[in-house]
Amino acid sequence: MDRTIKFRGKSIYDEEWLYGSLIKIEKDRYAVIPSLNDIEIGKSIGMCEVCLKTIGQFTGLYDKNGKEIYEGDILGTDIITVGWVKGGVRGYCYDVVYINHPTGDKRWSLYGTVMEDFEDRIKVIDNIYDHPELIKEE
Repeated sequence: MDRTIKFRGKSIYDEEWLYGSLIKIEKDRYAVIPSLNDIEIGKSIGMCEVCLKTIGQFTGLYDKNGKEIYEGDILGTDIITVGWVKGGVRGYCYDVVYINHPTGDKRWSLYGTVMEDFEDRIKVIDNIYDHPELIKEE
């Protein structure tokens, strides 16, 4: 399996989303360092501490617009909000906690059912950290 491993988290300083490798600073403190490919020539490499609760891993999947899907993303179609991505539920799987699913299901695998059910219609609407009011935890 050839999958890009990267993370995102919100900076504790200015709430900007940072993407790259996750670095543990000390217990319950983490930073994100950008990928070396994303750093401009002549610029120094810096890392920025991120808020622990906002850290999410890239799932390896993309929405219909080519946007990367991360843990904590709220997914939907042009018609409905489907649910949000929850990681670490069953080992290496990412689940979607459904908000509005036509069958009434509460949770299913992001890799299987969600992408199959909605095929090329699924898109990232937002995330649970910037807009928690869009979801309801079960």
